[in-house]
Amino acid sequence: MAVEVLITCPSQRDRNAIAALSGYNFHLLDAPLNPRTPSPELNLLEYIDRCREYIRTHHIDAIYYSRDVGDLVASALCAEFGLPGPSVESVFLCIHKYYSRLAEPSPIRCEALDLHAAQPTVSFYPAYIKPPWLNLGILGFKLDSPADLEQALAIARRDYAAWSPLYYPFFQRYIDPQTDPLATRDIMLVEEFVDGPQVTVEGWVYQQQPHLWAITDTNTYPGTRVIDNFSLPSRHAPHIQQLLAQRAGEAIRSVGLDNGFFNIEFWCHDNEVKLTEINGRAATCFYHLYRQCLNACIYEAGLQLACGRAPTVEIGVARQVGGQFNFITFAEDRADRLLDFAQARQVPGLTLYFSEGDMIRQMSEFGIVLAQLDLFAPSYAAIYAEAEQLRRRLLKQPEHSPWGES
Repeated sequence: MAVEVLITCPSQRDRNAIAALSGYNFHLLDAPLNPRTPSPELNLLEYIDRCREYIRTHHIDAIYYSRDVGDLVASALCAEFGLPGPSVESVFLCIHKYYSRLAEPSPIRCEALDLHAAQPTVSFYPAYIKPPWLNLGILGFKLDSPADLEQALAIARRDYAAWSPLYYPFFQRYIDPQTDPLATRDIMLVEEFVDGPQVTVEGWVYQQQPHLWAITDTNTYPGTRVIDNFSLPSRHAPHIQQLLAQRAGEAIRSVGLDNGFFNIEFWCHDNEVKLTEINGRAATCFYHLYRQCLNACIYEAGLQLACGRAPTVEIGVARQVGGQFNFITFAEDRADRLLDFAQARQVPGLTLYFSEGDMIRQMSEFGIVLAQLDLFAPSYAAIYAEAEQLRRRLLKQPEHSPWGES
């Protein structure tokens, strides 16, 4: 008998991936969520109420999620209906980076800054500032001086209120204000600035035991912190990969996440790693990298876990090198003046994140990702060369894009 699975806030990637899976009946309750732009049409509490009524009138065995916000919804519903899944508090700690820092055993230096303070100051430079609950580097900036702080806060004050209504109602209903009093305050997280190569360590926790899935490298443009691509397998030394696995287990225990997937970002140095942030969900954005490089499906593993079983998906040895390449712009213009959409649609596997008429506005120091493409070959050099050729052909304003050499 097929397992009945509700997917919260389903993405197009979810739809494509589950089409190839058997043994499940999927229930997809759509939500107007775009992780790259504010989603004013999505009232999270109304969406949870809608999911609740659906569960009450349908037989549901498990709840699956692959996106930020979707994991908040799923955690609340799993708690209410006694279904397998992580607790609300643990998922909140993963979402809210200020409180996840406080939960760490040895966090980097950090502090909360009131966005509306009359005379805002930070106590150390260089620093990095960001909203505590946004991803993709949105509204995040490096600070070297009070002038940088003033500029970053001007942008944050402009755009913060467009994002917070998605999160605050949930926090007000489900998060204890005595335990986490800043959950619904307009704060920015200020952290000591740490530079260095980054990786994503992915895994799951089953009955309080963490398990490693994969380590994916984050590759930046030379001399910058702008993300060029993500690649698999990791090119870091074995002793660093062993240390990453150990630190990931410690980090995930600090937030109490159980019976769920996680992905944790780290900075890597010669003989040390430092935690960047914890995410309480799978990195399904790497779905094709995992399929092609490891011959493993992260959706199969995630669904087994959602059903209360330890994942039994066998992870293979990397058969080829894979990379997920960004098409980035630092310009502000209409999207069709920045990217050749006609040619882009002819590139197999290229994902577009905007439509032709969308206005592109910068929201961080990392630029705007207009599109992404997964490429595979026997070597990293080969996929990098192919990506550069395509980017130079499709981006219409190359002077506003970060070019570099491998």
